[in-house]
Amino acid sequence: MGQYDAQVRQQLSKYKHKDLAQRDVLNVFASFSDLKPKIDKYAFSDGSVKDLLCIDGTIPVHYKGAKYNIPVCIYVMDTHPYNPPMCFVRPTKDMLIKPSKNVDANGRIYLPYLHEWKFSNSDLIGLIQVMSVVFGEASPVYAKPQKASPPRPTYPPWGYPHPQQFNPYPTNSGFMPMPNASGQPQNSGYYPPQNPPTSSYQLSGYPYPVLAPGYPYNQSSSITPYPTNTQPQMTTAKPPPVKSQNSLSDDQVRASIQSAVEDKLKQTKEGLQQIKSEIAVLTETQNKLKQGQETLERITNELEQQHAEVEKNTALLMRKDEEIKQVLNKMEGQQEIDIDEAVVATAPLYKQLLNLFAEENAIEDTMYYLSEALRKNVIETEVFLKHVRELSRRQYVVKALMQKARIKAGLTLL
Repeated sequence: MGQYDAQVRQQLSKYKHKDLAQRDVLNVFASFSDLKPKIDKYAFSDGSVKDLLCIDGTIPVHYKGAKYNIPVCIYVMDTHPYNPPMCFVRPTKDMLIKPSKNVDANGRIYLPYLHEWKFSNSDLIGLIQVMSVVFGEASPVYAKPQKASPPRPTYPPWGYPHPQQFNPYPTNSGFMPMPNASGQPQNSGYYPPQNPPTSSYQLSGYPYPVLAPGYPYNQSSSITPYPTNTQPQMTTAKPPPVKSQNSLSDDQVRASIQSAVEDKLKQTKEGLQQIKSEIAVLTETQNKLKQGQETLERITNELEQQHAEVEKNTALLMRKDEEIKQVLNKMEGQQEIDIDEAVVATAPLYKQLLNLFAEENAIEDTMYYLSEALRKNVIETEVFLKHVRELSRRQYVVKALMQKARIKAGLTLL
């Protein structure tokens, strides 16, 4: 079990993905011995404050042929490793921040690795290695001029560590030595001997708090705390590549940046494809709406036509109703009409046809009632057969006369 296993496990107990976060954090302490964990308050831009695990200490940086230790603090979010951490350069009281494209005036660190952070492809060790490479090209801090005495700064109230919970660096004797008076660095130090920026940079607006007492150093007369601008220039020969996991080669950095760019392009293509799919769906929906609009217009026109026809039929019905009422009024008070006299044929031949047709139907009715009488035993069978025989003969004659009369009248045969 590592030195900080129990402490990290306890501090990450409230994290959402505590097992993944614990594994990633412990790998950092196993690889970088100058880093240690602690719980610190972090104030977000919306005013909320959370207790987050802070990885505090120094990371090794190779700058102009020498190894230096840059003080940093890394705040691990409670959603780690699905969200990137918040990283800051935390200078000591003898350091000043040198703003660049990767570090702002408040010490906040901005890296493509953080911007393209993605679970399963990003971790804290890779982040620290990228920071070491980037700081090796452009140092984030420089030695404060001895005559300069800026006031004690304070943190702004948003997005940075809570000032009341800030703890200084330990004051043990295990610090890294700084460059000596001859301008040649010793084995390692806190920061490279860079000249300050051309413009006098002041931290009164957005400074970092002074870490008291900071890392101690030897104040003997033979060593000056920080090299001046008149010191001999150090050799620019790069040190041999470190064969440990604390540094990244140029190929690895290039591969990391290329992978981030490819992921970004892939996400852009996926987003573009999704937008195209949404446009296709919206176009199809628009076509359906147009078809529905045409259908509604057609149905509306049909309903208007039907409404006009109904109004026309209603007017016709009311007119016929008035006519019937007038006829009924005329017929009131008149004598009853004889049905036989009501129907008058226009010609003698038609009158003969009418009489023959009526006689035939009368014969049919008579034969029906004779059958009913026989069934009810009203008449005897002999009487029934006699009458049926006579009616049948008469019916045959009537039908024959009807056929001849229809032929004579030019009507179709039945």
